[in-house]
Amino acid sequence: MTTLSDGTYDAFILWAEQRDNGVALECTITSGASRGDVVSIVTSSFVTRDPLSLVGLPCKLIVRDNEIRVAQ
Repeated sequence: MTTLSDGTYDAFILWAEQRDNGVALECTITSGASRGDVVSIVTSSFVTRDPLSLVGLPCKLIVRDNEIRVAQ
């Protein structure tokens, strides 16, 4: 398993589904040295939205101290 270095990454949401503890996202990074890498995370950022409405949207992955935050 490869971890992402601290920074901000442009990404695209490939898949999203509801989980008990949030929304599970699969995102692919769209630029830079990690382009094409797929990242799976569970976030509470989008719990009020229909998960399927997120598929295909661009987002930012913000990595700090081995933790990932998703921003749209």
